[in-house]
Amino acid sequence: MMRLLLRAGVPALAAAAALAAPCSADTVSLRPVADATLIQPNDGNQYALGAAYNIYCGRVGVNGGSTLRRALVRFDLSSIPPGSRILSVSLRAYMSQTNSGSHNCALHRMLEPWGEGTSFAFGGGGTAPEANDATWVHRFWPATTWSVPGGVFAQASSAVKPVAGAGSYTWSTTAALVADVQAWVNSPAQNYGWVMVGNEATLESAKRFESRESGDVTRHPTITITYSPPTAPPGDLNGDSRVDGADIGVLLSAWGQAGSPADLNGDGIVGGADLTVVLTNWSA
Repeated sequence: MMRLLLRAGVPALAAAAALAAPCSADTVSLRPVADATLIQPNDGNQYALGAAYNIYCGRVGVNGGSTLRRALVRFDLSSIPPGSRILSVSLRAYMSQTNSGSHNCALHRMLEPWGEGTSFAFGGGGTAPEANDATWVHRFWPATTWSVPGGVFAQASSAVKPVAGAGSYTWSTTAALVADVQAWVNSPAQNYGWVMVGNEATLESAKRFESRESGDVTRHPTITITYSPPTAPPGDLNGDSRVDGADIGVLLSAWGQAGSPADLNGDGIVGGADLTVVLTNWSA
């Protein structure tokens, strides 16, 4: 095998090294770009907590009308290059107040877009909604409603975590969390985030989490994603994961030069053979 590589010369050695090199992986941690609480009303009015310091999930007690709370959260994934392969996903959130013991809190993929307005209140009762707030009935207050009150989300959960006393909790990677994030990276316009659904059968099961507006940034919800960046196709000279006219421009500017990255075939000079590589791998 070594004799074969020596006869083939430097280009073959470089190709063999490239094949042997492990795939690289990058990790990014992100805080939300939006979070909110859906508050089930018991008096015919709508309530919101778009800019509050906390988000809630579960069922409150009789003093709150025994109604439900569901926490919405969404992350901007544009820092992950298109074409990346998602390897793992985890979500960390800080639960700061509860009146009950351990209850499961489940993440479900949202199926409709929603907004975050400027409504603010202390406590989980909420306040009158502001423009674009998400409420139990509205995706965007006051004109756009959910197809189903309470939010529209996948019935199967993507991850479940038992949440007991105050502290930090992590929803560790699952195949469903990876699939959610992969779908959002592939189709950013369909990224509506998750809803956290708590124990909705038991009174006083509600859990209060710190939101992105909380004064302590270390307690903000945080998603950690490990991904494998897309492999540049042969002929991609400008690193945009495509082979097109921009790469022709790079190649022509290096025409006739020795030792240039545009020497795609490794013959020591940029010329017609390299142009053939670009044209052969032209992106559709």
